[in-house]
Amino acid sequence: MRPRLIVLVALGSLACSGGPQPPAPQSLQETLAQFMAAVKANNISRMSTLWGSERGPASTWMKSDVLRERLSVVQKYLNHAGYRVIEGPLTAPDRASMQSFKVELQRDGGCTFVFPVDLVRTKSGGWVVNDVHLASIPTPGGTCRQ
Repeated sequence: MRPRLIVLVALGSLACSGGPQPPAPQSLQETLAQFMAAVKANNISRMSTLWGSERGPASTWMKSDVLRERLSVVQKYLNHAGYRVIEGPLTAPDRASMQSFKVELQRDGGCTFVFPVDLVRTKSGGWVVNDVHLASIPTPGGTCRQ
């Protein structure tokens, strides 16, 4: 009876976790597109697999409650009706493992602005969004500054 219980617990925990997450994209453009799609879908779980540092996706090393809190704020700021890449990828002068884009974001209500997004190569070779420069983005629901 005991092996059955172990199998049931393992299957139950897998079902509750929502299954395995897709791997991190290998290209810069794919990473950015998937991150922005996850923002639009309000999919914090997927955002956590596409945001992080050289160590990899934040979902693998950051405490889940802190990660959810941070990405909830990012999602509110980046929630959009549409976006387009204006410029990039641009290599950071002091870090070859860092690439930047300038992104134009359109919010509902006609607010449009441009902000930088930095992506970093992980130790495993993929790319993750590292910084969306929230200070350069108008506050959600506030006055839109161009």
